[in-house]
Amino acid sequence: MEGMSYLTVAYLGMISGIAIWTWTVFARAKTLEARISAIETSLGKEEIEADSIALQSANSDNNEATG
Repeated sequence: MEGMSYLTVAYLGMISGIAIWTWTVFARAKTLEARISAIETSLGKEEIEADSIALQSANSDNNEATG
């Protein structure tokens, strides 16, 4: 294979790999968001309440790490 042909195939492969990786990241994020929403719903928490719980948990984790 000539140099330019090899380079073209390599770039197309790299772009395809990045596209597939991006697709899987967004698919996993969507699934994770759906799971979190289902957990919040099953616990009977409103969105604002769930956010405050997450903030309290994050603050307590930070305090334990620094304390």
